[in-house]
Amino acid sequence: MRTWTADISFALRQLRKAPGFALLAVLTLAFGIGANTAMFTVMENVLLRPLPYAGASRLVAIQPGPGTDSPQSTSWLDYRDIRHGMKNIVDVAGYSDDLAVVQGKDTSTAVAAPHVTPSLLTMLGTRPLLGRTFTSQEGLAGGPQVVLLSEGIWKKVFHADPDIVGKVIHISSVPHTVVGVMPANFGFPENEGSSTRTAVWLPLQPTHAMLTKRGYSFFLILAKLHPGVSMAQAQAQLQQVSKQLADVDHDPARDGSFTMVSYAKTVVGSTRPVLMGLFAALLLVLLIACANVANLLLARAIGRQQEFAVRVALGAGRARLLRQVMTEGAVLSGLGCVAGFALAAAAIESVHKLPPDTLPRMDAIHLRWTVVLVMAAIATFTTVLSSLLPAVMVSGADPQATLQSASRGVGTRSVRGKLTAWLVMAEIALSTLLLVGTGLLARTMWNLEHAWLGFQTTRLTTFQVTPPDAVGFSGMSVSSGTGVPPASVAVLSYDPVLARLREAPGIEDAAYTTMLPLTNSQIRSSFSVVEHPAKTHHQPQALMTAVGGDYAKLMGTPILRGRMINPDDTASAPPVAVINEEMAKKYFAGRNPIGEHLDLGGKDTGILVPPVIVGVIGNERTTSVEEPAQPMILLPGDQIPTTSLFYQALVDSFQNFIVKTRGNVPVAREVRDVFHQQAPGFALDTFQTMQTVVNQTTFNQRLGLDLTASFAGLAILMVIAGLYGVLSQFVGFRRREIGIRLALGASRQQILRMIFRQSLLLAGYGLGCGLAISLLAGRLLRSFLYGVQPFDLPTYAGVLGLLLLVSVAAAVWPAKQAASVDPMTTLRMD
Repeated sequence: MRTWTADISFALRQLRKAPGFALLAVLTLAFGIGANTAMFTVMENVLLRPLPYAGASRLVAIQPGPGTDSPQSTSWLDYRDIRHGMKNIVDVAGYSDDLAVVQGKDTSTAVAAPHVTPSLLTMLGTRPLLGRTFTSQEGLAGGPQVVLLSEGIWKKVFHADPDIVGKVIHISSVPHTVVGVMPANFGFPENEGSSTRTAVWLPLQPTHAMLTKRGYSFFLILAKLHPGVSMAQAQAQLQQVSKQLADVDHDPARDGSFTMVSYAKTVVGSTRPVLMGLFAALLLVLLIACANVANLLLARAIGRQQEFAVRVALGAGRARLLRQVMTEGAVLSGLGCVAGFALAAAAIESVHKLPPDTLPRMDAIHLRWTVVLVMAAIATFTTVLSSLLPAVMVSGADPQATLQSASRGVGTRSVRGKLTAWLVMAEIALSTLLLVGTGLLARTMWNLEHAWLGFQTTRLTTFQVTPPDAVGFSGMSVSSGTGVPPASVAVLSYDPVLARLREAPGIEDAAYTTMLPLTNSQIRSSFSVVEHPAKTHHQPQALMTAVGGDYAKLMGTPILRGRMINPDDTASAPPVAVINEEMAKKYFAGRNPIGEHLDLGGKDTGILVPPVIVGVIGNERTTSVEEPAQPMILLPGDQIPTTSLFYQALVDSFQNFIVKTRGNVPVAREVRDVFHQQAPGFALDTFQTMQTVVNQTTFNQRLGLDLTASFAGLAILMVIAGLYGVLSQFVGFRRREIGIRLALGASRQQILRMIFRQSLLLAGYGLGCGLAISLLAGRLLRSFLYGVQPFDLPTYAGVLGLLLLVSVAAAVWPAKQAASVDPMTTLRMD
């Protein structure tokens, strides 16, 4: 123990004697270890750590069709039959995402309001903070109106009232009895992000439409496997149930197949490949850091060969020298780890400052001791391994030869030169791979930011409006009443609000739409063209949205044919519709769609009169910038019958209002005043500019580019340090040769060219290997790119030019040192 203490003390003294070397090695390790620790922490919490539910690894989502990593809805009838048919699962439950308005004493708050079957909460195994969860009777059609509150909404709206259980509150203007409060760590469904931290949960009580129409698909299915049952076994039984459903359904338009997907995968979604890609980039940085530290240690060991030779001549054993060098590596590793973990902690704090829901499960991301210990072990192993090669080399050298060669400034030049050159070439090759990836992502980002989205964003502000009596998707049904239908909220509230908004100071125009571009709020419906019915049983589908005001003019969306919906399309006017360019191309190829009628379901949906197509507008990006446009039907909000499913889905659920300001000024106060006067009780939230909506859509790509660029920048700095170190050693060990060359008549320009040639030679070999690896790995980046190919010639040319420039810059000072060698002084030292 005393010997090890002495070794550590001696190692610290040696590092204090070479502060430049120690600082560079520690910083290199710190950046490599810190960045990887932060990224592994994010991955461990987001991808690896189980969800906070009992038996979370056995939770599976049952989806129609082949299955994806995002939630896919089906019908209540499918849920009922799957639940009855599956025998190797603990239970099957269901839920639907929804919105509702919680009415407090003074405020109305729009919140996430998932409707869940009572069995779901039992299956998840989460106990309420107060009260109880739902009973089976509360999940039946016509059951009692009850609600579970989140801890967040309990504190925010009801001021943490300890006697809240049993009280009656109003949810979307309907009295509900509070039966419980869920704890803060309960956020089902997890893919909804932070909105579920201030949510309410309602029992899913099937409506008549849900109980009678298998095509009514607003329902998601979750199941839990029995312990010991594999996904493959459960999937095999699910296929048998799917065949039985197909025999019962007799609907050729439905695929009929179902697939099981891990519920955790649906929570993470498309984040997984992004995090894996960033982690791979950071592993490259760690490898470059290890190569750089190995090069530094090798150079230091070579510089101390005479010292080690003297110690061996005085009786020190080779094992003792080996242990000493390894101890210095371990001390460097420890210092690098401490600094790296400090950087990792700061990086994790920065993650929590990102916009909400940038990453799934963001609130669970914390630096844990398990991650710290794993990364410390990896860092220690890599650093000690980096120390091993120089330690073996110096301990195995012949002390007599070393001492004899000291006076001439030569030694194991060939071995040293090859090792350092290989390490630097490895750094350059790995940096090339990082730079190519960064360049491709930069081209992608430029393409995304300059893509035509189908609308303009200048001076546009948007906000979401939820009516106080919003039924939500889970309560939708076609009214069968024969009396006078209720008045439309679009006529009673939205139209007067639009008129007042246009008169408000600072507002030039206003409109609304159910489906705001780039927000991924999609409602689909099947349709048929009355004049050209489909020849197959597979009815086409399109996105549906209700609009009010002069939406196309406000958004700057071009009108390609006919006209746009305008304020004259009132409830008493003939029903009209507008379609987008993609729908016209896909379903009306070769003919003019103007004047044709769309059958939107008739009695099944409550749209009894087919609207006539009066216009075609340009495509708008609906889900993301890189996703192509989808067929879309726009209907006037005023004309959608209040007895139809479309009214409840497109008009009375929520609306996205857009106002065009007269300057870049905030208008939230004016908007709230107008709604307070014209539509009291409506919940308003999510005020943001349309440019912010666009920026949020590309935020993940921008973040990925910024991180990758920072990794690449760090790699370039390491390459510069590595090349500088190698060339400086090259000059130092060939100083006598350079002096002789100068004495024999070589010009200083020739000496400069020799050093620059050596640098370019190292860079050339590294670049060749790096470009070859990049070409092989390019196809892995294809899913992250937009508007650029993985083998983009300008990107490769740019990387080539940059690294050649870096190699020249790294050689400037060593070349200057070589050219300033005094031949007479050098020869006298011989």
